[in-house]
Amino acid sequence: AIIRGSVNKHGQNMPNYHYEDMMFLAQQYAQRGLVNPAVICDVNHANSNKNFAEQPRIVREILYSRKLNSDIKTMVKGFMIESFLEEGCQKPIDNVYGKSITDGCLGFAETEKLIEYIAENI
Repeated sequence: AIIRGSVNKHGQNMPNYHYEDMMFLAQQYAQRGLVNPAVICDVNHANSNKNFAEQPRIVREILYSRKLNSDIKTMVKGFMIESFLEEGCQKPIDNVYGKSITDGCLGFAETEKLIEYIAENI
């Protein structure tokens, strides 16, 4: 599975990366008797309320949940992180090299720090 949150009928972002959400997913996998349950966590989009700067905090929370529960630790296989050379996003006419024209992204320096944090905490 890839979890990326959702948007409800009122247009509100509904994240699904919290400990309770992960436990629910692990239980769903267990009920189905899956041998190798797996989830990739998208830490942007609805999970971040479309605020790219929240991605490092969300990664830290998921890594903490992995420490608390062996099922979550086994199940979480990776993260989807929105990243580019320059932080944020731009309109196509702005013409800033290395800056996204779609979703807001972490810049290279922040991405590097986040990857190092992940490596130290898995």
